[in-house]
Amino acid sequence: MIALLRASAGLIVWAFAFCLLYSLHGIGCAARWPSITVLGGLDLHRFALIAAWLACIVANIAITLAVRRPRKTLIDRLAWRSALVGLGATVVTGLPILLLPACL
Repeated sequence: MIALLRASAGLIVWAFAFCLLYSLHGIGCAARWPSITVLGGLDLHRFALIAAWLACIVANIAITLAVRRPRKTLIDRLAWRSALVGLGATVVTGLPILLLPACL
């Protein structure tokens, strides 16, 4: 069971990040967070989304470093590669936060 968790940890963090960002986007638009300025012209909505996205990236980096082991068993290689996939997916999932307007 631990091997399955290690092999899927990076993808679990990506799925959590996707749900978190999607939820924060909806909550922020409904609560009109883009109209509240918090830091140097950055609105509360974008600030919350970027903070959550970066926290998930840091968590995924930590998982990627934790599962990288000198042993070369199949499960070790699978865990490390799926952690890398989860990290890449988390980065790509959050890019629209930086490029697109928050609420239309």
